[in-house]
Amino acid sequence: MILGILGGMGSMATCQFFKYIIELTKAEKDQEHLHIIIDNNTNIPDRTAYILGRGEDPRLEMIRSVVKLESMGVDYIAIPCNTAHFFYEDLIKYTKVQILNMIEETARHVVIDKEENGDCFLLSTEGTYESKIYQSTFKSFGLNIIEPSQKDKKVIMQWIYRIKSSDFDISLEEFETFVNRYIKDENIPIIAGCTELSLLVDRLKPKRKYYDPMVILAKRCVELKEQVK
Repeated sequence: MILGILGGMGSMATCQFFKYIIELTKAEKDQEHLHIIIDNNTNIPDRTAYILGRGEDPRLEMIRSVVKLESMGVDYIAIPCNTAHFFYEDLIKYTKVQILNMIEETARHVVIDKEENGDCFLLSTEGTYESKIYQSTFKSFGLNIIEPSQKDKKVIMQWIYRIKSSDFDISLEEFETFVNRYIKDENIPIIAGCTELSLLVDRLKPKRKYYDPMVILAKRCVELKEQVK
């Protein structure tokens, strides 16, 4: 099987996603790894800016990437960008290839993990909050999303754009102080609902339980390969 990755949102996150897949694959030689084609399409406009009504429509470039990957013979496609899943229904219209849904895979993983009260604290872009893709998907799985205030959503966006420019000067103390304002119950997990935040939690290793959708999606990509052996 050949995996296609619709990347470039952002490039560092795409690179980390590829790295996760390699690390999660039980391989003793090159030939046992996944055959992967990556389209790191940096022409895709900012997804959050469009959702908030102040940017270009990213769908045309995303569709171009999907069509390109299909023409190159991929069997399934993964998109390591949470906010991009707002356009999921638009993308699947243009390909016969399966596009994995990272939000659904994350919700399914949380359910299987049997979280006690079903509450999850979402850290994401303003676009992802506005789109309600996590809220609606998690609700369909019997789960509930907790959000920060509008002011703090902008703080998270500042973190995200800093990470996109390779600035990781965000301390574990700063991160945990932020989260503790909203969830006192240590049993409520965090959802790192932006691939730049996936990079951040991977570095910080917070004490609280968290789910990384990018890791969950990477695991699913590897599982699909194993199922066809």
